[in-house]
Amino acid sequence: MKKTTCFISLAIAALFISCSSTTDDASISLSVPREIVSSVFKSSDSSAQSDYAVKKIKCTLLDKNEKEIDSQTDDIAENTNTVITFSGIPAGTKVSASATIYGSDNENSTEYRLYTGESDKITVKPGNNTITLKLKKTTTTVVLYNNTLPPTEDIPAGTPASLSYATLTSSGISGTTDLITKASLTTIIDYCFDKSNNLYAIVYDGSNKMTPYSIKKYPYNNGYDLVTTYTSSEQATTFDYIEASSDGRLYAVITSNTGTQSIVELTLTDPAEGIKYQQYFLPTAWTSGTSSCNILTFCTDGTNFYVIARLVTGSDTTTTAEVKLASCTVSDYQLTENEKASIILDSITNQNRNTGNVFSDYSESLEYRDLCYINGKLYLLVRDVVTEVYPNTSYSRGALCTFTVKDNGEIASDKIGIGYQNTPSTFYYHGLNSNNSYENITISAYIGDGQSTFYGPVKFVARKQDELIIADDGFSMISEASKDYPDKTQATVSSKNAVVTYNLNKESLNFVSLDGEYFEEKYSGYFYDSGFNETNQ
Repeated sequence: MKKTTCFISLAIAALFISCSSTTDDASISLSVPREIVSSVFKSSDSSAQSDYAVKKIKCTLLDKNEKEIDSQTDDIAENTNTVITFSGIPAGTKVSASATIYGSDNENSTEYRLYTGESDKITVKPGNNTITLKLKKTTTTVVLYNNTLPPTEDIPAGTPASLSYATLTSSGISGTTDLITKASLTTIIDYCFDKSNNLYAIVYDGSNKMTPYSIKKYPYNNGYDLVTTYTSSEQATTFDYIEASSDGRLYAVITSNTGTQSIVELTLTDPAEGIKYQQYFLPTAWTSGTSSCNILTFCTDGTNFYVIARLVTGSDTTTTAEVKLASCTVSDYQLTENEKASIILDSITNQNRNTGNVFSDYSESLEYRDLCYINGKLYLLVRDVVTEVYPNTSYSRGALCTFTVKDNGEIASDKIGIGYQNTPSTFYYHGLNSNNSYENITISAYIGDGQSTFYGPVKFVARKQDELIIADDGFSMISEASKDYPDKTQATVSSKNAVVTYNLNKESLNFVSLDGEYFEEKYSGYFYDSGFNETNQ
């Protein structure tokens, strides 16, 4: 199905804001003239006129903090005017607007963003006010990375890491542009996007013994072509994660040479001055006494911090390790956990797993990979990828999970396990059994299918108004004739990579398979004889 190919560079519509001098309320109307609607339906490619049976426009009114005041969606039809009105807006309110035109095959099918745009902010005044929106044809720019074999003492060069961006299409990616090209001794630690879609990447350069960590800023301009590099002057500090808040501030998790972690607010103003930051102290209960803390991932809504941490507490007789999704407030650079608002994800007491937690029924090898906040919800990626687990089990799966956040910061489970593979597949290989005799060994493998279930999600690699774009990294398995002994069977493992789009409106997943090696791991090997044999092919 082709998308509409016309491009609108002029203002598609104006918002006329009127408020009477005798009332404190105003109404705001978005008018899409019929000639503009007509241009959406028609293009130089006549076949595009009937691409999508259903076309809609969604208009969202935002406050000064970019939070939604109201949102409305209406059908648009050729040769008609479309008007959306918001009422009861107080005079003096600072607002902006965003609008998106969607196309879909029918009311229940996936919606595609055809055009989108945002306005500048204005303050509503008595009389007539105007907001100009420019809608442009949409593309999805994804940022890809390759850390498939990071440097080690045994392999100092590793596989040269790379960072690139490309346009996501329905069948793959196109127009790949390298940002960091096959840099030896380099690892892409983490990256994030601010509200203007600018890219910030933490890069580790093992060849630079004095200042190995840097943050590279790539301003967005229909791509990422320019770069400014800010280095860290502190040799003993590692940078683990980076996150941007909705108000434009940057935060990172750092670890000192004593192993102490903290969240810091970053200041990147002058490359000559390098990375400057203000430290935020973790909740006292997390680090005092016999307690220990390991931050797994975090995000912020601009006011509260949401931190996934592994906390270990102990006494002479009892040791408890729990993974918590904590809601924290900040005052004078001190984080304070709102324990009533937080939620336990998993816990173990004296090596016995506790029941009743969010992920109690999931594998103990579950990883908590990335977390983001959008309009009152937290979106978490979890991953469970292990090639060989005794006895004869393999995992290559993961999930997107959502949590609601109330105004007071209280977190509650919403949808857990989106795209998670719960159905095992069976594979065979010729190998030794427990009696040291050969037979066909059965593997029970929980492996994503790349169509409705994840291989192993690792990171959000793009942010759009109504979509999350996810990097998916894992493996597939197939039973086939052994390459060395054709009359015997082996179970062959191969890397699988995909970019997955989660539609926030439809709550649906769409998978686009990628060729080549990307993201975290290179999975290559086979089960035969005594178990898994890793290869570098």
